[in-house]
Amino acid sequence: MLSSPSAASINHLLKAAPWALQRLAPHAGKTIAVRFGLIPLRFTVDNGGELRSAASEAAPDVTIDIKPTLFMRALTDGRSAFNDADISGDTAFAQTLAFIAQNLRWDVEEDLSNVVGDVAAHRIGSAARRIGDWAKGSANSLMHMSKDFWTEERPTIAKREQVAEFVVAVDELRDAAARLEKRIELLVKARQS
Repeated sequence: MLSSPSAASINHLLKAAPWALQRLAPHAGKTIAVRFGLIPLRFTVDNGGELRSAASEAAPDVTIDIKPTLFMRALTDGRSAFNDADISGDTAFAQTLAFIAQNLRWDVEEDLSNVVGDVAAHRIGSAARRIGDWAKGSANSLMHMSKDFWTEERPTIAKREQVAEFVVAVDELRDAAARLEKRIELLVKARQS
């Protein structure tokens, strides 16, 4: 089962952020079920706020369904990705989990410094941030170029303004048709009398 290694990884992050352990501790004994596509993970919060693999028969207090498409978004912007996950169950516990997920950060350089030393860890971290910034910038450029291509050069997708104009035109046509129907009704009644 993947819950044990996952719990160890999450606990590593939690131990580096004592505030997160303090927020989880009041929820000791509660179980979280995380479904990532076909991968189910189940954790139970212990008295110290750390996560342990949950018993398979333990009923979840909170269920979090993460769509596979959110995983890539979580890598670039975990805060907004967690907002799009489907969360159900104990509201207070879910809010605690959401707060932790949105504010918990992995200090990669700190972990790397234990392996390669402080200077090398800082250089690797800086290089990784530059690569990440480049990847985000490239993805944004690609998105904007694609939008321009499909709306301007090969108009396959309607522009927002065009859709708004179309909606207004449909509303006006609907109202005109309703007025015409009412006039016809009145003419038919007048003819019958």
